[in-house]
Amino acid sequence: MASPDSCDIVGDADFYGIGIRLGLYSQSLTTLLVTLFVQEEEEVNRVLNLLLQLAIFAGTVLKTNKSDIHAFEVMIVFWLLVGALSSLTGDGLSGIRSFSGICRLVFYAALSAYGCWFWFIGVDTMPGTKCTQIVFFGRSTLDGWFRTFGKVIAIGGLGVTGGMLGWAATVFVKERGDTSRRTRSYRPRTEVSLMLLSIAMIILSITSTEYVLRENHVGEVDDIFMVGQVLAFLVGLFQLLNTLIPIFFKGRLWAPRCWLLFGRHLT
Repeated sequence: MASPDSCDIVGDADFYGIGIRLGLYSQSLTTLLVTLFVQEEEEVNRVLNLLLQLAIFAGTVLKTNKSDIHAFEVMIVFWLLVGALSSLTGDGLSGIRSFSGICRLVFYAALSAYGCWFWFIGVDTMPGTKCTQIVFFGRSTLDGWFRTFGKVIAIGGLGVTGGMLGWAATVFVKERGDTSRRTRSYRPRTEVSLMLLSIAMIILSITSTEYVLRENHVGEVDDIFMVGQVLAFLVGLFQLLNTLIPIFFKGRLWAPRCWLLFGRHLT
């Protein structure tokens, strides 16, 4: 048992336990592989990601409403939701000209709105902890430069998603949801800059999540031998393996592709 002066906190394993975290990390890696080698499955993968993100975000909102979540735990959720990009083709905004694309924008707008509330109000009203809450590398706290950075990102995200949502809705209505106008080159397209950004986002998500957990002395979230943890882990692992099969056994790894760098063809 921890001493009264200890900074140790009993974490919520049902929210960010090791099995859930590994499942989400696997999902991010799956998304990267899909966007690189199985691009025809991108739309299905986006929908699956959206459903998973919605579940996590809904849980966060419910716990916030019950005042049953610490500010650093909200940051864990934010870091978990940072993952691979949903497309690496460099086709711009074409991916949001669909109903699922508009739903993703609505989700990102809602997440940004929650972020605005969190950084301007929530940080000061959520339950505190015995010790200073750490939210980023360098032992960055909720009251330092990172809070200002969070405000800027949240406001910017809300403005961008709001504008894109209006544009996408207009296009969707005009085209009546017809996606047949979108064309895809014969060879898969990969924008190198987006690929590197996607990899960087996965690394940031994993390292930041684990760092925040460690620095806030969160315990009882690393037991994978629990039904909920095993299930979440196996779902993520199965999806990853299901993506690896066509890559290695159906020749996708060495299939010809167009490599681009800032829109310019390299091959």
